[in-house]
This record gives sequence, C-alpha cells and structure tokens, in this order.
Amino acid sequence: MKEIPRIKTAFYLILGGVGFGFLISAILLIVLPTEKNVANIQIILLIGELFLPVPIFIWGWRRTIPLGELMRVRVPTAASLLASLPIALGLTIIIDELDRLTQIILPLPEKFVKIEELLRITDWQSAILVIGIVVVTAPLIEEIIFRGFFQRVLEYRLGNITRAVLISALVFAIIHFNIWWAIQIYLLGLFMGYLAWRSDSVFPSFIVHAFNNGWAVLWSHWHTKITWYEWHNLVHPLIIIVALAVFLGGLKLFRKLTPPPVRRIEIMAPEEPVSDNFGE
Repeated sequence: MKEIPRIKTAFYLILGGVGFGFLISAILLIVLPTEKNVANIQIILLIGELFLPVPIFIWGWRRTIPLGELMRVRVPTAASLLASLPIALGLTIIIDELDRLTQIILPLPEKFVKIEELLRITDWQSAILVIGIVVVTAPLIEEIIFRGFFQRVLEYRLGNITRAVLISALVFAIIHFNIWWAIQIYLLGLFMGYLAWRSDSVFPSFIVHAFNNGWAVLWSHWHTKITWYEWHNLVHPLIIIVALAVFLGGLKLFRKLTPPPVRRIEIMAPEEPVSDNFGE
C-alpha cells in the first residue's frame, strides 16, 4: 500500500457512503411495500448497509490498493481472537448497564422502542435476516469503515494513536444519529478502536461489535426468561462485578498475547511521524 488518503478525503468518503446508503434505502422504501412487512424493512436495511463502503471501495480500486490492506481486513493470531471473547462478554454487559442508567435520565422515544420489532425472529427466514444483518453484516461493514479505514487514516495522518482512536470513536457515535445511545456507542468505539490498532485487524473489534448486537437480539426474545439478570430494572450488581472482572482480565490477556503492530514507514511522508504507543 503506497497511499493513505487525507483525513478530509476519508471523512468525505464515509459521508458519501452514508448518503448513498440512505438514498438507496429511501428509494426502496418507496418501491417496496413495508407496512406490516418487517421482512422487507430488514432487506432494505441490509441493502442500505452494503452500500456504505462503496465510495471507499471505489477510491481504493482507482488507486489499485488492495481492499484488505486499505481496511485492515487481515486475520490476527488465534490467541488474539480468543482473548477478545472475554472482552466482548464483559463490555457488552457494562454497555447494557450504561444504557439502562442513561434511559433513566433520557428515556428512549416510543419510535425507538419499536425498533425491537425489527429484531424479532419468527421463522427461519427472519432468523437468517436478523442474524445476517444485525449480528454479522452491520458490525463487519462498520468495523472495516471506522476501525479498518478511518482510524487507520487518522493514525498515520495525526501521528498519535490515542487521538486517532478518540476521533474515530466520536465519528462512529455521531454517524449513528442517536443521542440516546451516543455515550454507549462512543465507549464501545473506544475499546474496539484499541483492539483494532493493537491487533492491526478489524476481526477482534468485529467480535466485540457482533457480540454486543447479538445480545440485543437475544434480549429482545429472552428478557422475560432471564429474570436473574436484572435488579430493579438495572443489571444485577453481582453480574456487573463479574463482568468488570472478565472485561479487565480479557484486556490484560489480549495485551499480553497481542504485540503492538509494526509501523509501516514506507507509506508515510517524512513530516508525518507516528507514535507507536497507545496513550502517547
């Protein structure tokens, strides 16, 4: 890979993808019947999501840059992938608790509560759509865009890993256009950004993202059956304590098993130094 886009260019490519996805979705909403047809809405969401990275693909293709290199789509070590599992489990529960606390102060409007209808699995077709969109496609596409592409651009152009993670997580939260979930999404983006940088791959962050979305699907179906999980509409304190321990232990293990990535100086201009250490 011989070229890294400027930050402004990368940001415009992301905005272009979001606009492109919205346009395609809007057209399909007009063309396809959606009233009382959840399957059609799910298909429209899938198609709209698939168009998000198109401008980035076109930019890379015109410059003959391999998409895997452009978007950090490379397989890390098996140890790194396994270490990301406890992080995913613990962080998902922590984010769930934060979401519950946020809704005490800023309750979700009714229209957002109805989003749960899109997560309903009623037959094998809806299972394929819900799992395929919410748990697999959306997390993977968003990770290759924000942690694979945009954060990587920021790392090289800003010359500071911490600032790159902070900014990419902020843009990730803003792009979701939801002030009720902004803090949760931002916090999630911070840790996913760290995992992507440390492993130089989007797959550990994808595992966390997919696990978090999968929990939302699972909760929408089983929340009446796992009463032990809740305490006064919050997550049970003992579960929170265990989740924190699992999360911190997972981070420690991930850091131990995953050495920092090697800096790629051949694609950097001399006047753009890069800090190799997270936190500097």
